[in-house]
Amino acid sequence: MDSLAVMGLFGRRKARAEAAALTSALVLDRCWDDIALDFGVDAVREGHRKAALALLRECRDDHELRTQRVRALAEAASGQTAEIKELVTEDSGPAEAADVLLWLGSTLIAEAWQIRGGGWARTVGDDRFTLFRSRLREARDPLMAAARLAPADATPWVELQRYARGMRLDRAQRDMVWVEAMQRCPTSYPAHAGRLQTLAAKWGGSHDDMFGFARDTVAKSPPGSPLVAMLPTAHAEYLLKEGDRFVAEGSAWSYVRLNARYFGPTVRGELIEADDKSRGTRAGSYAMEIHNLFGWAMLESGEDTRARWHLAQVGNRPSTLPWAYNGEHAFARALVRLGLTGEQG
Repeated sequence: MDSLAVMGLFGRRKARAEAAALTSALVLDRCWDDIALDFGVDAVREGHRKAALALLRECRDDHELRTQRVRALAEAASGQTAEIKELVTEDSGPAEAADVLLWLGSTLIAEAWQIRGGGWARTVGDDRFTLFRSRLREARDPLMAAARLAPADATPWVELQRYARGMRLDRAQRDMVWVEAMQRCPTSYPAHAGRLQTLAAKWGGSHDDMFGFARDTVAKSPPGSPLVAMLPTAHAEYLLKEGDRFVAEGSAWSYVRLNARYFGPTVRGELIEADDKSRGTRAGSYAMEIHNLFGWAMLESGEDTRARWHLAQVGNRPSTLPWAYNGEHAFARALVRLGLTGEQG
C-alpha cells in the first residue's frame, strides 16, 4: 500500500472516530427549538402530566406547534395512557377535553409504534403486529372526539393520518383524512409530510405517486414555504426503499452503485432549485427539520457550502429522517465532513 493510500485510510479512520465521539453530544429525538417543550417532555417523563396540558393550552391556535408538541409529549407519556384518561372530568370544558383527548390519541399511536418497532413489515412477527394493531385501534375514538370538540383544529386529522397508515386503511379513507386536514390548514407541514408517507411505496403507494406529490407541492408553494422540503424527503424515501430492495435481493453492488450515482445532474438540479425556493423559510416549528433535510440533500449532491449553511442552523439536534436512513453516526459524519464539529455541545 503506497503512502497516499495509507494517509487516506488513516484519515477515514480518524473521521469515523471523531464522528463516533461527537455522537454523544447530540440531542436526539428533539428536533425543535422550543425550550418550553424540552422542559415539558422531561416533566411528563417524571409523571407531571399537567405540564403537558399547559403546553397544549398555549398553542390551540398554532397548528404546527400544537402538532409538534403533542407528538413529543406523546412519546414522553408512553405507558401513561390510563392516567391521561383520568384528566378528563365532568368539569372539563370542550377545549380542555380536546387537549386531553388529542394527547391521549397521539400517545396511543406512539405506544403502538413502540410495540411494532421501526423495521420493515417483513421483520415484524405476527404477535407483535397483533398487539400493534390492537393498541393503534384504540387511538381512533379519542382523536375523533378531539376533532368534534375542536372542529377548527387540523391536528386531530393529522394524527389520524398516522392511524390510517398504520391500520392499512384503504386509499379512500386515507384520502378523506388528508382532505379534512387540508380544509382546516392547507399549509400544514406535518399534514403534507404525512401525505407523502401515505403515497410512498413502503406504505402501499408508488414512487411515481410520491414524487408527483412532492414536485407538485414544490411547484405550487410560494418562495420561503417549508413545504418545498417534500422534495428532499421524497428522495430520501426513494433511496431507502430501493436500497432495501437491493439488500433483500442480495445485490449489494447494486445498492452501492445506486448511492454512488444517484445524485447526478438532474436530481442535483431540482434539489438546488427547491433549496433556492426554501431560502427565507419563515421561522416555524419545523424549521430545524427542514434544515436537516436540505442539509442532507445538499451534502449528498456535493453542494458542501449549501449543506454547511443548513446544518449550522441545526446545531446538535438532528432529525430522525433522513439521518436514521444512512447508517450509524450519519449526522455526526456529516458534521465532521463539513467542519462543523465546533458548532456542537
